[in-house]
Amino acid sequence: MVGVMVTAGAFIALIVAGIAAADLFPATSGAAEALKDQGVWKATQAWANPLGIVGLAVLFAGAVPYALINIRKTISYRRDTMATGLPVLLQKGSQS
Repeated sequence: MVGVMVTAGAFIALIVAGIAAADLFPATSGAAEALKDQGVWKATQAWANPLGIVGLAVLFAGAVPYALINIRKTISYRRDTMATGLPVLLQKGSQS
């Protein structure tokens, strides 16, 4: 879940910085404000893009082992169930 939150936070930061840099809101001081917004956009890109990649890495590093452990437990459970139930099924089949 941490990976999803980190990735979402980086994504939202990039959206907010992009809105600020695109001057979708009325500028108050002209060229200086536009230059400041462009600096914010570039600075946000410098940390948000790598942070998003780290978030995806954390997500996959947590999700893949969890899925594999879950698959292993399920197969083990099915194996144990089959080992206990198969003799009963074979016995009932031979009586018919």
